[in-house]
Amino acid sequence: MELHLTARQTGLWQRLMALTREQLMGLVMQIESTGTIERPTLTTLAQQLTLDDPLPDDRLSQRILSALALAQSSAGLAMSFASSWQVEDAILTFGTPQQRQRYGGQPAVFGLAALPEQVTASSTVKATPVTAGWQLSGTVKAVLNVTQATEYLVLAQTPPDAAGAFIIAADKPGVTVGQPIAPLGLHGLTIADIQLTDVPVTAADQIGQLGQGQRVMQRAQSLGQLFAGAITAGIWQHATDQTRQLALTEQPPLTALAPAMAITAALQTSVYNAAQQADDERSFTDAAQLAAVFASQNALAPFKILMPLIGDLAYTQHSPLVALQNDVATLPLIIGTDAQLALTFAATSLNDEVADVPTAGPQTAPEHLVVADLHRVVKRLKLTKDVPVNVGSIATAKRVVALGRGAMEPAVLLQAQQLAKWIGAALAVTQPLTTMEQFSIEQQIGASAVTIAPEVLINIGIAGDDDYLAGMAGAQHVLSVNTDEQAPIFNHSQQIFVGGASEFLAGMVAALN
Repeated sequence: MELHLTARQTGLWQRLMALTREQLMGLVMQIESTGTIERPTLTTLAQQLTLDDPLPDDRLSQRILSALALAQSSAGLAMSFASSWQVEDAILTFGTPQQRQRYGGQPAVFGLAALPEQVTASSTVKATPVTAGWQLSGTVKAVLNVTQATEYLVLAQTPPDAAGAFIIAADKPGVTVGQPIAPLGLHGLTIADIQLTDVPVTAADQIGQLGQGQRVMQRAQSLGQLFAGAITAGIWQHATDQTRQLALTEQPPLTALAPAMAITAALQTSVYNAAQQADDERSFTDAAQLAAVFASQNALAPFKILMPLIGDLAYTQHSPLVALQNDVATLPLIIGTDAQLALTFAATSLNDEVADVPTAGPQTAPEHLVVADLHRVVKRLKLTKDVPVNVGSIATAKRVVALGRGAMEPAVLLQAQQLAKWIGAALAVTQPLTTMEQFSIEQQIGASAVTIAPEVLINIGIAGDDDYLAGMAGAQHVLSVNTDEQAPIFNHSQQIFVGGASEFLAGMVAALN
């Protein structure tokens, strides 16, 4: 492993290597002979692979490392977990705090449609409105982990023409699993269609807002391409290790192995760097797609290098390299063929020059924050870096902390002033607070007062009337705090905290400490 890993990632890698050596060898032999893995076994492994911190800053990088390590023992096992982690990511990225708690409280195995057409085409599942929510009916094609999953993530069309993403329990009435197919490789991964017949779902089962189902699934697809790249690299590494053990000479010369090692290292670096982009909340779609294209186009290249080194064994049914070739040959069933991957990349990147350009205002469901998230917010927004001594007026400040009716208590005002001082923010207010002795009209945000355009705006106790919303329209990143889940300000924020001002401010001060 030549990647530049952090201490935490190095510790994870060492644990993963120990797991593959000490516990997975017997299980992998069973998977290869039977082609299946039971749900209790998969659930137990999921518990062992649970991250120490459920929301670390390098969550996807850690998941990529896990897939890479697992693929060096069993590509099918790695793909089972990768598809489950795609759903996990959707819940953590788009879900509500309640959904995070509901599905993140204990390790789970999720099912997800494999074929990219399920994302790019209109869903064949229709959602019919009923009193309590919707009823889903239709067929979801090629679902991964179909027999082991306890929940599935599906895309459905809701009237009039909005795509919604929903989590449905595998044992819900109306869910029928079709006949599983037997893939050429990736043994242990179960794939089948599921038929939905009037399956009831409510708003609590909806991931993200209505109309954002395509966005949820497109992120899952990009992650799937990234995982496929990691698994391919793991298979190549496995093939190289097998060749070293079975080579006709006592030890193959490095000159013979170098080409295979080089292509493996290149793919490892590519997928790891893309995962870091995702962890840094930068666009990673292009990087994931290019990694998948590289992996797909070079899928068999290492085997052409390695097979001559083990002689006639390479061409018999007992050859481990043949089994590994079958694994990479099955991946197009999951992520698409070379042509499909290239077409997807062209459609989303080369022919869409503004695809990654941020637009004014939040275009996705706001991220719901809890106190435990605030240390991550401080780091992601870089609130402790480049703190100015003189912040100037709210019109020119790069950071602004704005206070409304929900922040008028003296203790809350002191906490807010402390937060503003520590992050170098100007203190702003809504109109009602301008009557207080310590504030002035020059600190009021609004179209009829002062308009602002900071890099970061933190709204505390502000509902958000039209005048205020117009005044803050230039803010690049908006974090809003309010006790009312229906506060209009939340529709214009990237991150929201549903709770009291004092609770939020105490959490922020603790995070800064």
